[in-house]
Amino acid sequence: MKRLVGISIGSLQEKYGDKRALQIVSEIGADSADFSLEFSSNDYRNKDCVYSKGDSAVREYYSELKAYADSLGIIIGQTHGKLPGFKNIKEEDDALVENSRLDCIATAALGSPVCVIHNATSIFLGPDPDPELMHKLSFNMFSRIIPYAKENGIKIATETFGDAVRFSACDFFGNMSEFEKAYAAIKAVDELKDYFTVCVDTGHSNKAMRYNNPKPADVIRRIGKEVTVLHLNDNDTLTDQHKIPMTGTIDWKDVFDALDEIGYTGIYNMELALRHFGKDFQIETAEFAVKLMRYILKERYGE
Repeated sequence: MKRLVGISIGSLQEKYGDKRALQIVSEIGADSADFSLEFSSNDYRNKDCVYSKGDSAVREYYSELKAYADSLGIIIGQTHGKLPGFKNIKEEDDALVENSRLDCIATAALGSPVCVIHNATSIFLGPDPDPELMHKLSFNMFSRIIPYAKENGIKIATETFGDAVRFSACDFFGNMSEFEKAYAAIKAVDELKDYFTVCVDTGHSNKAMRYNNPKPADVIRRIGKEVTVLHLNDNDTLTDQHKIPMTGTIDWKDVFDALDEIGYTGIYNMELALRHFGKDFQIETAEFAVKLMRYILKERYGE
């Protein structure tokens, strides 16, 4: 089995544009792109963006990008949808649903099977939010968005969280027990369960350890086969550095052991701060990261 290496390209898209970012993925030797749809400018309320032009325009634009990616021999392994999650502000929450509906259309047009969407977060609702409210927001958000995923033949992935950046506290859904409750609530709904999955962000889980949550490898073990996409990155447990694997504190042997134990067969996708060494050194940073991941996989699996 060939293990595929992927790279998240949001900052490359910002600097170079969508097509050039895809070309870079090919040039640096990756198999897959994690394509970003998360930009605040990519909002149907912004009259200058494709999302304001209607479903057909969205489908056409991203289908053309898929054809270009195909010509380069790369796949769009996953996309990243809008970031905020529900805030308990009706106008903003309704807008998030509509933008996520368009994200689903774009994801399908790109040929990607999964769109990663963040849950509601303590960043907006405070360090000690009402648990009942948080679970209500989570359920309402995903239960409104997932039908659009179903309609477009894709899945929505909820992402593991860490600490709440604005507070010295764990993000509400960075707490694994709360994350699991929220996930189980959606999986209990027959018409939604087959279109919902998990993206493990190793860096987020590494930060959540400070609040008595499991280490990244044990998060993977705990979620098991529900893990279908990854945001592999490293940090010092204190800040969301999105560093290249093996440059922080994560035990990567344990992470790969855990992925083997759950029978993971997906893409080894890295979500990194490509601007870490400078905005004009992103391509070199991404290229090194891909080479390193290939080296790790070769050393471990002989590929």
